[in-house]
Amino acid sequence: MSKMNKHSFFGKFQNLAIATRITLLYGGIFSLSLLVLSGFFFVNITILEQNNVRKQLEATTTNIERFLNEGGELTNEALQDLLDNKYVEVSVFSYSENADFNSHVGEIPSFIQKPPKDLLPNADAATLPTEPLSSNGTASADKPPQDSFRIQTRKELDGNSREFLLTGPENQRFILLSTQYSVGDDRYQIQVFKQLNGNHYFVQSFLIKMIIADVIGIFGAFLAGRYVSRRILHPVEQIRTAAEQISIHDLSQRIEMDGPDDEMKELSLTFNSMIDRLEKAFHRQNQFVSDASHELRTPISVIQGYASLINRWGKSNPDVLQESIDSILSETEHMKQLINNLLFLAKSDQNRMHAKRERLCLNDVAQEIVKELELLQTDRNITYEESGMVEISGDSDLIKQLLWIHSENALKYTVSHGNIHIKVWKDKKHAYVSIQDDGIGIAEEEQTKIFDRFYREDKSRNKEISGTGLGLSIAKWIVNSHDGQILVKSKRGEGSIFTDQFPLYQEKKKGSVG
Repeated sequence: MSKMNKHSFFGKFQNLAIATRITLLYGGIFSLSLLVLSGFFFVNITILEQNNVRKQLEATTTNIERFLNEGGELTNEALQDLLDNKYVEVSVFSYSENADFNSHVGEIPSFIQKPPKDLLPNADAATLPTEPLSSNGTASADKPPQDSFRIQTRKELDGNSREFLLTGPENQRFILLSTQYSVGDDRYQIQVFKQLNGNHYFVQSFLIKMIIADVIGIFGAFLAGRYVSRRILHPVEQIRTAAEQISIHDLSQRIEMDGPDDEMKELSLTFNSMIDRLEKAFHRQNQFVSDASHELRTPISVIQGYASLINRWGKSNPDVLQESIDSILSETEHMKQLINNLLFLAKSDQNRMHAKRERLCLNDVAQEIVKELELLQTDRNITYEESGMVEISGDSDLIKQLLWIHSENALKYTVSHGNIHIKVWKDKKHAYVSIQDDGIGIAEEEQTKIFDRFYREDKSRNKEISGTGLGLSIAKWIVNSHDGQILVKSKRGEGSIFTDQFPLYQEKKKGSVG
């Protein structure tokens, strides 16, 4: 097969459906194995037949030698009684009596003949022939006359015995065991043989049955391959069906996970898990859009209302005009902050925000926050505490934004003349900065939700407190991008402590990669 034909064949095979490919592979492998196994059995039938005949010839030779050794009278009838198998034939020539005895009924094969007269009766046992004899009374060679049998194989068994596989002119096949045996002064040539073609019809019948069995087996293999492929690909079909039914408006479809714990079940679990994540993501997105729309609707409505007020009364009333302008500016600032926060989170979701990691002193950033809080001239008591120099690997702008989010929340939820305490410290592995207030606190059941976008605890109670509900979501992203975490400790009416934990800065070893 040429290279082009190979590529064409494999290309066509790859274009087939997976179920068809599995069926062809399964059926092809099973069929090839069946054919190889059948051929092995068929070849070994001949070998087994020869081994079985060989044992019968050896057993018959042993019976004759025992009979002669016990002084039995050698006759044709006695030889027939000594046969180990009724299809085994024997020819024994007595050199002392110059007579041959045969169990064979009818014409004796041409390879069974009397030895030459010059070897009788005083020939030495070593000179007695053990080759099958030709019709002219001499030992046959490898290329005998046309009326004789051809020696196909010859095997030396011991000093006085040889085994021959003979092929006749009409494709007749015999196994001949020729042995020289001596009892006292009497010498005998024992030739035991059996025709191998006697089981020709059995072999032919077996071959026909084996072919029929192979055809049925091959057909059954492809049927079984088709069934197996469908069973194997059933979960894939379920996945395809579920995928077709899933849309942005319906993410409730799932794959049934019955059956054994195999790779297909793992695939189904993975698919269901993916749909779960997509459903949650779509839910968060819808909630995000709904909350963003709600947050933007309020300031737009306020701006629109004051613009109408200016149009009606503000032109002639300076007080109304100034009040409207102040409110519009306030709401505009609120919208600007909301939009900036939304853009920040959108960029972080798309992995477009990256923290510029560099050696950073956490004490310096915390002190900047303290100075800015004091410049606001609020009526809160701002205190600062540090325990040694604390360094991390981080982005100074993002870390400052993080601390300002916590500080701004502390200002919002701490009553007048309340306390805000900022502390920086470290242990053997981590750096910490905490912002503590004695404000209204957070209920324990609400603490797992405060990092959700647009979430504000008890909006009805805190409606006078400004905010977008996005600050802590941004804070969480900043901390995560610095391999840290936010620890929250709060109780209703007793204030809150937000602690940011970061890995300590470590000097890179010289020669290190990266």
